Amino acid sequence: MKYWWPIIILFSILVISVGTLYATGYRIGPNISLVKTHTLTITDIPKGASIFADYVLRSKSTRNTASISLVPGMHTILVSAQNYSPWASLVAVPESTNVTVRAIMIPKAVSGTLLSGSAARKARAFIKRTVLPTIKNPLVLAGGCALVSVSANYEIIATPTTTPTCTPPPYFCIDNTCTKTVVFPPEAKLSALVTYPNRNDALLAVIGKNIFAISLDPRAPRTFVSILHGIAPHMAQLPDGAVVVYDQSAVYSLSLAI
Repeated sequence: MKYWWPIIILFSILVISVGTLYATGYRIGPNISLVKTHTLTITDIPKGASIFADYVLRSKSTRNTASISLVPGMHTILVSAQNYSPWASLVAVPESTNVTVRAIMIPKAVSGTLLSGSAARKARAFIKRTVLPTIKNPLVLAGGCALVSVSANYEIIATPTTTPTCTPPPYFCIDNTCTKTVVFPPEAKLSALVTYPNRNDALLAVIGKNIFAISLDPRAPRTFVSILHGIAPHMAQLPDGAVVVYDQSAVYSLSLAI
């Protein structure tokens, strides 16, 4: 029995050491190496949302943000919540810092406020004057680092801009070279394109009879959700950021808040 004591002591030391490393954020990485984890914080999510990392449930949100620990590298993040379409995205966790991302949670039942009188006339007039963004008059997203336009065949194109104060999103750059990227090639005619309210990384597009929410990030998995099916919808974005829709005789503003 006395010969077992060294083994028990060594095993206890090993268990304590592993527990200490785990508690301080270290995990077993490739080639049985120790890897320091970092915190991924996800914002703009409903309370009670389920957070998945690489298809494993990691957390349940108790407020409009949630944080999980991940080893450095690319991870597939999925957020699922009642009454919302699931949001999924590829997220890069750096080796040296924590990272924060904003989920794009689209309500399954998008609400709208019916407009009448002068408000309706103003919206209709604005919609009538609105045209698709072009290279000369693009939509400006990603903090001014991505210029979004529509090509002759209705492809949504993002042109990254690189300046000393502007770094394009990494999904437009390969090997430190940032190039023009097809964000989305619609199968039907695209008739309107605006920025998603209060966001720098998403769009609203009228394609055929539907209005879609589309993420600026073209990688799969991505956001591509039908938020409204109409008869012949027309859409524009007012100077204050509100999105208005004219469909047949109805004019209304959309509400996409969480």
